Amino acid sequence: MMFIPATSQSEDWSWPEDWDAAKALFLAGIAHIVEEGHGEITRMESSTLELRLATGEIYHLGAHSLTRIA
Repeated sequence: MMFIPATSQSEDWSWPEDWDAAKALFLAGIAHIVEEGHGEITRMESSTLELRLATGEIYHLGAHSLTRIA
């Protein structure tokens, strides 16, 4: 699964209108990656979810954002 949004939502007509459905679809994709053994998710003390991929990449999943750490 690959998610590459446009620079601006107003420039991309393919953005979903139902943000809750889009978030659920994204999280299902993350769950699939973890279930396949290609990563793991842990909850940090700050309650942020941290995704560590088998490739070495680390992401923090916020309520409305995904931040690449390494």
